[in-house]
Amino acid sequence: MPLSDYLAVLRRRGWIIPVVALVAALSTYGFARLQAPLYRSSVRLEVSGRFDYGAQLTVERQLSPLAQRLMTTEVAAEVDRRLRLDLGPEALLARVHAAPIAENVQIQVDADDTDPQRAEAIVREFARVYEEQHAAREQGKPVSERTVVTMLDRPTAAALIWPQTKTLALAGALLGLLGGTVLAFALDFLDDTLKTPADVERYLGLTTLGLVPAVPLAGARPAGRAGAMALLAARRPR
Repeated sequence: MPLSDYLAVLRRRGWIIPVVALVAALSTYGFARLQAPLYRSSVRLEVSGRFDYGAQLTVERQLSPLAQRLMTTEVAAEVDRRLRLDLGPEALLARVHAAPIAENVQIQVDADDTDPQRAEAIVREFARVYEEQHAAREQGKPVSERTVVTMLDRPTAAALIWPQTKTLALAGALLGLLGGTVLAFALDFLDDTLKTPADVERYLGLTTLGLVPAVPLAGARPAGRAGAMALLAARRPR
């Protein structure tokens, strides 16, 4: 299919592309506006102690188990009790994530919630409870072998993570452009009528000698160019 044919399709049905893109963008925007907002607050815990370089490497290897210990029902139950959330440990743990940061010997804790203030309160209390419980577990160890977990700073201000309305609307528009382009070419492919002398020559191998104008009925709207070629309309051979 030569380039001129593609351009001809775009001239005939190109209006479909922006219409589909606009509908997709508006639909995605409406969907995003109907979603419940979700906010995230984060805090970092630093793991330190009085030990040599070899012990430091050991602590770095223990970061992952330490982060997993934070994500326990024991910690969650205490946080739920202190904040009086009445969510239960399992539901609370579903809103919290902990990940080790080996290069800084830290643990990042994130909390997601539909209320920004509650997200900050949850992540702060998780950090506090974990500090206390870890300190209690380290009491029986020699000072040189103890690790200390401390909260570096107060939790970050809760930021909206869902829905990202602008991003979703842009993605919807891009998908709409793609879908509209496919639809325009699909409709043109399914339309097997002959509309121009060039179509007659290409598909029938005949030379057009003339056009027979359509005679409109009394009171009828003029048929236009398509009507002027009524006698040339035929089915394209496949």
